[in-house]
Amino acid sequence: MDETILESLASVKGYLGGAISNYTGECLVCDAAKLSGDLEATSATFNDIFRDSHAISKNLKLGATQIMEIHTEKAVILMGCSGEDSRVHLHIFAVFTSDGNVALGKMALKKILPQAVDALA
Repeated sequence: MDETILESLASVKGYLGGAISNYTGECLVCDAAKLSGDLEATSATFNDIFRDSHAISKNLKLGATQIMEIHTEKAVILMGCSGEDSRVHLHIFAVFTSDGNVALGKMALKKILPQAVDALA
């Protein structure tokens, strides 16, 4: 899998970077050209946060987490999951400016995840 899988995210207004990791946190694809800091290393932390949210939501009998949003002073971070029962359990992370088009970003995440699963299955 290469970075071109993130192209539909990259075209969204306010996109700063994105990554796809496997369930263990290994970064499979990383695009951090517009971000400062190490997104590849940070994606492992995002992955842990997402796995914790899976456990919490399942413990509350709400099912597995599908998508999360984190709002900071300067950005919005979206996290999505291919699904625990997916052929390949993946997490995707995307960072947008606070005035970016987060709704379009969510739509792009939902489009990319099945493509990423197919590429790895």
